[in-house]
Amino acid sequence: MRDSIIDDVMRDIRLCEENADAVIEQAKQQSKDAVLAAQAQADAMRAENKQKLKEIRNQSRLDVEKRVRDRRETLMKKGEAAAKELIDNKNSAVEVEADNIVETLVQSYK
Repeated sequence: MRDSIIDDVMRDIRLCEENADAVIEQAKQQSKDAVLAAQAQADAMRAENKQKLKEIRNQSRLDVEKRVRDRRETLMKKGEAAAKELIDNKNSAVEVEADNIVETLVQSYK
């Protein structure tokens, strides 16, 4: 009977060791799975952030281009107005000078 109790205890110890080994292997596998899942999640976040950054960069470029176009349009309008004013002033000066020349010619033939 004593041998039977020792055998039972030894069998129980072996079963416990086998169960412990199985639990350890399961924990190792769960740890590996957790690391792989974390890496996959990090890769997904990295890809998502890269895409967001690309969209932000493109939107920023579009915003800058619009501001440049608006500023260019404003400057062109100012330049055109200044050129028109200059032309009008020069035309007025030319007309005045032409009138003076005509008057001088008319005076010289009188």
